Amino acid sequence: MNRLFRPFLITLLALFFLNLTSCEKPQSLLKVFVRDASGNLVGDVEVKIISSNSSDPVTAKHSDKLRTNTSGFCTFNLDTFFATQIATSRDGYFEIFVEKDQFSGIGAVRATYRTTQVQTVKFSSPN
Repeated sequence: MNRLFRPFLITLLALFFLNLTSCEKPQSLLKVFVRDASGNLVGDVEVKIISSNSSDPVTAKHSDKLRTNTSGFCTFNLDTFFATQIATSRDGYFEIFVEKDQFSGIGAVRATYRTTQVQTVKFSSPN
């Protein structure tokens, strides 16, 4: 009995440790959707995020710029931001600026470590 049990136990432990090492850690993502005044998603829009300087606790300085895809959204990976921010807080506060042609929009979001935050920003009509 012991002869059969030992290989089974070793195989089971090996599979357990392989499973632990192969697990991916969740990423810190910010997904921004951009909509026009009619509520339609808009592609090829420049989206900028800038850390808020008026947040409490203070958010470390960070800025990034992407363009929305044809589906009308872009995804910011905030893992590098949280690598420096995590010592003070698990949250980061950002202001979002979107711009295309003469249209623009502003939004704000709180991003949390190892989660995906979703924010929608609508265009404002030009003045």
